[in-house]
Amino acid sequence: MPTSTDDADVQEHAELLIALFQAEQCLAQQDWVGALTKFTAALAFDPRRADVWMHVGRTYLKMENWAQAIPALETALALQPGMPDAQHGLSFALFNLGRHAEALEMIDDVCRRGNNPSMWVMRAFLHGQIDRDPVKTLEVYRDWGRRYADPLTRKAAPLAVADRRPKKRLKVGYVTADFREHSVAFFMLPVLRHHDPQEVEVHVYSGGRRDGITDALQQCVPHWHEMIHLSDDDLYTLIRSHGIDVLVDLSGHTAGNRLLVFARRAAPVQVTWLGFMSPLGMKAMDYRLTDAGITPPGHEVFYSERLFRLACMASYAPPTYAPLCEEPPLLRNGYPTLISLNNSAKVTDRMLGVWARILQARTDARLVIMVKERSAEAAQANMQMRVEAAGMPIDRVFVLHQQPLGQFMELGHIADVALDTTPISGGTTTLHALWMGLPVVAMDAERGIDASSARTLQGLGFGGEVAQDEVAYVAAALRLMDDPEGLLQLRRNGREWMGKSVLMDYAARTAELEKAYRLMWLNYLNRDARWLDVEVDLGAALAQAERAQPQPQRLAGNG
Repeated sequence: MPTSTDDADVQEHAELLIALFQAEQCLAQQDWVGALTKFTAALAFDPRRADVWMHVGRTYLKMENWAQAIPALETALALQPGMPDAQHGLSFALFNLGRHAEALEMIDDVCRRGNNPSMWVMRAFLHGQIDRDPVKTLEVYRDWGRRYADPLTRKAAPLAVADRRPKKRLKVGYVTADFREHSVAFFMLPVLRHHDPQEVEVHVYSGGRRDGITDALQQCVPHWHEMIHLSDDDLYTLIRSHGIDVLVDLSGHTAGNRLLVFARRAAPVQVTWLGFMSPLGMKAMDYRLTDAGITPPGHEVFYSERLFRLACMASYAPPTYAPLCEEPPLLRNGYPTLISLNNSAKVTDRMLGVWARILQARTDARLVIMVKERSAEAAQANMQMRVEAAGMPIDRVFVLHQQPLGQFMELGHIADVALDTTPISGGTTTLHALWMGLPVVAMDAERGIDASSARTLQGLGFGGEVAQDEVAYVAAALRLMDDPEGLLQLRRNGREWMGKSVLMDYAARTAELEKAYRLMWLNYLNRDARWLDVEVDLGAALAQAERAQPQPQRLAGNG
């Protein structure tokens, strides 16, 4: 007969399973605190469950609390050495805390022992971010492509394109998980609003969570398809059934991507744009939309895709809520305030050292470092020791946790000058800073993807300074703080200047994009990628393509 001890064990096991089930429900609802509470309850019943410790660590990762994630993941590995999911998460946490050598060693080890595509993507990402050699970056992404994407391409069913008219209205499909409050959405909203329905029939394949931005985007799109519950095979079948001519990836190797649908060859022309600046490493992605600032001539060898250059690769639509503080806070405070708006993964120890030199030279200046962590406690745990180790005056440095977009766009009320990061620069963050009226100090770099902020400032011709080295970077920050009149002028005129720039000439940018799609289509018809920029004479290209098309057979007796 079972004993009372047996009954207690059964009861405890049942309660453990219930706690784990409830934790999974919390994760599905993105209730991270609730998930942690339930996982902790499960550990009270069995503290040696390595899988539960792993889930605790990965939940902290979702909260972007790297410092708390590490001990949980290390505990999981102590209980079950070599657990791939724990190593994967730990490598990412170490990377975000600036422990780069340990992160690379960890992810290389897990990839040597396994064949999980997400592990190989993380390996490529970490090597690409830490080792800035563009040849090495291409190599590690191709390691992923050779294993997971290219075999699907070789097995793909033939693609029959019935309507091959050069001038037909093109069916263009956008594939993304980021049509929400996300940088990609800010770039794409003006494009979707300005597409010419005579030139293109727009389809969107959306796989992310919805918010108010999603609704605004959907209103601009005649054919909207939710794909979050579709498998890669089902999405591939759906896209082929729609007869899409040009399929555009807006995610790259970011969360929710559908690159393996592109690997199956879902459309005759496949192009990546905006969502991911590094090479994808797969053979089935035909083009990358870019411009000469981001990828100067000669950089073609650093990408697995053909580079198709626009005059300007993106539009910028500022957030709806962005109240302008018309005077720099310096004028009321009596001292200047610098701010870093990029996430903590971009703030290296060397960058902190450069900022320390600025604060040493300007002894009344304050610095706000906004990091990616979502709570004040996690932000302090991540950054405070690093700030002290960099020799910064801790009484003049303030660590701010990640802010919702509305509060983020109010940071111009407390700061005077924005400090960009290197070697990983800002992108949309820099444009938001300029919209707030903050001049930006940026560092130049050889590769455009490492100098996105620098290229933005150079293209606009206003909005801050671009430095060639650390000495010049420090000097630029000091000059901007010493120029209250210049700070005031940017506040009063910056939005008007941006509105007149190429970044906000939405009609021109969208027409240029449609021309690019047309030229890619003509390249497909000609089986020759001869046209790779928008400076091409489209009329001449169309005429040439029409002459090259097979003529219909004339039957005897029909004249």
